[in-house]
Amino acid sequence: MDSITFMALSVNTNIGSLFGQRMLNKATNHQSVAMERLSSGLRINSARDDAAGLSISNGFTSQIRGTNQAIRNINDGISAIQTSDGVLGSVVNNLQRIRELSVQAANSTNSASDKKAIAAEVDVLIKEIDFVTSTTAFNGKNLFERGDLPAWVDEERQFNVDQMFGNWLAESERMIESAYGLKADGKENLSIVFDDDPNSEFAATVSYNAANDDSLSRATQQTLTLFTKAFPIGKAPDGGSTPNFSDRTIAHEMVHAVMGRTMDMDSLETWFKEGAAELIHGADENVLNQLIAEDDTTSHFSAVDRNNYATDNTFFSAWDSTGKHYSQGYVAVRFLHDDIVANGGDGLKDVMSFLSDEDNLAGGLTSLNDALAQLNTDGLTSYATDAAFKIAFTAGADNYIQTLNLSNEDTGAIGGLDVDGGVEKTAESVVDNSNIFLSTDPLEGYNNVTVDSSGVVNPLLANLYNMKVGSESDHNLELSFFRVDSNVLGLNQLDIETDATGAINLVDRALGYISDQRANLGAIANRLASTITVNESVSQLASISRSRITDADFAAETSQLSKQQILQQSSSAMISQANSSISSVLSLLS
Repeated sequence: MDSITFMALSVNTNIGSLFGQRMLNKATNHQSVAMERLSSGLRINSARDDAAGLSISNGFTSQIRGTNQAIRNINDGISAIQTSDGVLGSVVNNLQRIRELSVQAANSTNSASDKKAIAAEVDVLIKEIDFVTSTTAFNGKNLFERGDLPAWVDEERQFNVDQMFGNWLAESERMIESAYGLKADGKENLSIVFDDDPNSEFAATVSYNAANDDSLSRATQQTLTLFTKAFPIGKAPDGGSTPNFSDRTIAHEMVHAVMGRTMDMDSLETWFKEGAAELIHGADENVLNQLIAEDDTTSHFSAVDRNNYATDNTFFSAWDSTGKHYSQGYVAVRFLHDDIVANGGDGLKDVMSFLSDEDNLAGGLTSLNDALAQLNTDGLTSYATDAAFKIAFTAGADNYIQTLNLSNEDTGAIGGLDVDGGVEKTAESVVDNSNIFLSTDPLEGYNNVTVDSSGVVNPLLANLYNMKVGSESDHNLELSFFRVDSNVLGLNQLDIETDATGAINLVDRALGYISDQRANLGAIANRLASTITVNESVSQLASISRSRITDADFAAETSQLSKQQILQQSSSAMISQANSSISSVLSLLS
């Protein structure tokens, strides 16, 4: 049975009118919303329209606007690259002309005056290269000269890195090859690290993995560590201060590194390894300070503390890394070098040649004793064993040390004035820093040289643009511009009048450097163009997604408006009917 609701007739409460008013208000509100959406074109005009949708759409808006700005950023970066590439193209033209002139100068039909005229044009071209690269800027930042270092860069570490890559490493390698005939095989990397240990007794060390390499027991995974608290800091190009210049320390450590890659270091005694490292740059000042006492009455150094040698030869068997032992090791190695030279040999180079010979390494002939035995057989040394050498040195050291010239500026480096009658090698000049060629690949004997340390930037870096290539905080791309000038290109070493063939090689190296930079910039430009394409797609798709959330559907909203207008008119009519229906109650009173 259907339920029936009975309603009492009353005049105090017009229920029908109240319902009609409620429906009229509802229709009016819906009509108002539809009109807002049709007027603004947006489905969401306030948070009450769709709170969740509003939040989501704000995220899309951030992404879209950020992406669009990133596209503009990338275009600025491309413009900077195009500016750089244009300038480098001009540099290449000048280098090609310099090379052409070098080829011309290499022809022996040219007179001295002809070569002088050619050199004059080359000088102008080099100056033009420096002028162009020093003045090229984009938005106020020079593209090819290093500006202010970032705040996070450690200036002292950066100085040492710049100098090592600028000349210290390359010149050390050249010195070692010239004096000892040694050069690493190009199969290993050299890692440079910094250590802030305040208690380190060393300025620098070379460590390595003793694992066998090709069964020849050569060092692998070599690391050059600079101890920042002890490593001397000074001004370019030598670093430190006299006589303990930093470049001498690097030369010393590079002897260890190169010996490690060419021979079995574990078969050699410490005094020999350290003495050879000291001899590369000389140690007369240490001998003077550690082993000689000044005779104030005669104003020259002649009084020898005989206990350092005749009765104290612990440096042979119990090396303690004191300055005294370093000085003794240096004198002992120099004593051996002089003996071999006196017998018609090339000095310590003959020892190094034996120790680095791969057949000897493979055959287990890896010790100084083995080397001396062979050299003695060849008539190049007076000592058939290292024991015989030690006995002779201990007996003759006091007299030998008094023959050393410690009063001049020569350091006692191998190949120099005092040791071999060559040019004077002072503390400042023993590592030649006159021809600086800044390079990120400074050692020919190593596959790569890396700096595994924070607080430094690439020594060739001119400017680093941290580009925002996307809308998010981590959407970054580093755009690097590298230093370009005559020093970096090695043009300061070019001497077209006396070595035109060498000039050709230098220009080829410079052209290779520029080509590498242009190739890198071109690759980055293509990458940036690709990033723009991706960003445009991201912006478009995000806009579509936001549109589905925020944009008004005009077809639906016009239908809604018409519907609510009809409902509004209907509600108004029904209110009128409800109000008039009360009059029927009055008929009951008649």
